Amino acid sequence: MAVRARLGGAAVSAVLLALMAAAAITAVGLARADPPRGEAAATVTVTDAQGDVIAREPLPADGAFDLTYRHSVYGVPARERFAALPDGGFQLLAVSSPSEAVLDYYGVAGARRQAGGWWRLELAEPPAHDRLPLIATPRGRRTLVVAEAVTALYPSEGSRHLVVAVTRR
Repeated sequence: MAVRARLGGAAVSAVLLALMAAAAITAVGLARADPPRGEAAATVTVTDAQGDVIAREPLPADGAFDLTYRHSVYGVPARERFAALPDGGFQLLAVSSPSEAVLDYYGVAGARRQAGGWWRLELAEPPAHDRLPLIATPRGRRTLVVAEAVTALYPSEGSRHLVVAVTRR
């Protein structure tokens, strides 16, 4: 109150706006700050056959990302859950689909469960990858999902050869 009496209403408003702007800039800076010492930020990058970047997304703290698509044999949606590895690369952790046949298609051991109309297979021995080559088509609709970011990887027609990789800085 004492400040208001000396500065006046307009001046107080200006000071408050300046403080709010400084707080917002600090918050953005902290959100973009480098990870704590000893931890490396991970990014998933998808490139085409010519090496052009189709998608590049920073990964959340848990390193998780998904590739979704329509299964070529069963014609149903499928989701592959990946996670960045601490020393580089990434691994396939789980496969999900409304069709249990999609899980059988992978032919790998793991724990299965059903929830919300979808089957999920948590792989017993998740394979690790440095790079994962893929083909994306409009029929399969391969899509990268990282937290809230959703990026279609398929072309409007034909096919596109892709490579998925995870890097750390």
